[in-house]
Amino acid sequence: MFAHRLPVFIFWSPKVPLWIGLWITVPINVTHAGKPVLNFDFARLTECYESSSLEITNVYDDEKLVELKLRVSVHLLAGDISDVEELRIEVKDCENKMRVHSFAPNTRLQSVYSKDIQVTKTTESGKQIGAALGGAIPIPAGDLVAQVSPSLSGGLSEHETITEVQQRVAPQQAVVASGTINEEHGVFFKLRSSPQTSLEGVHELTVRFLVPLKWRGDSMRVCCYAMGHEKMLWMEQEKTWAQKCAPVALYLAGDVEARQMARKHIIKSAL
Repeated sequence: MFAHRLPVFIFWSPKVPLWIGLWITVPINVTHAGKPVLNFDFARLTECYESSSLEITNVYDDEKLVELKLRVSVHLLAGDISDVEELRIEVKDCENKMRVHSFAPNTRLQSVYSKDIQVTKTTESGKQIGAALGGAIPIPAGDLVAQVSPSLSGGLSEHETITEVQQRVAPQQAVVASGTINEEHGVFFKLRSSPQTSLEGVHELTVRFLVPLKWRGDSMRVCCYAMGHEKMLWMEQEKTWAQKCAPVALYLAGDVEARQMARKHIIKSAL
């Protein structure tokens, strides 16, 4: 709660050239919504495994396929995770030495409905025709009147019911979107919130690179962003709640010397 003092003037008289006023303290409540505070974590030193040549398609004989598994941990420190609408993770080779072959997870759609939607529409129609003839006959004795109702009636009725059943595909939304960037020397992943998934926790990403046969290690840059919207007065604008960018050194699994060189690269980049 903040208190603001507002001037209130009472009167002014031409005979008395003097303003008389009072300062009134008016309490104004200002509410600040808790903004989400997140922390990203991933290994700065990561090993890559060489894939079998049987898995390689449309490549040259002087290339091989290496697989990187990157685990990105998202930790909510404060605020509400529902304010985070999307996580964006970018993995790219800044020197354009490694070319992306494949990656996972791929773009995936998800629906809030467990099955397709069935719509049933029932229409009823009918008609009926009828007629009657009647009258009154006076009786000579007294004022008595005999009600004689000879009638003639005829009727025609029809009733029809039509039931129409439609099967509609349940609407879906993208919970994962992924693709290449930087002329296929990098890849991006967009992870979006949904009722069935959680953005907080560990997300495992897989990227396969095509590298020269003598490849032993390299470096790349990993960037993570937590995106959402923030309300400013009567409008909403896109907001980056948290971000982290850092170099990641890669080495071929089982190559001790390459691992030592990768470790020195990370130490040097931290200075």
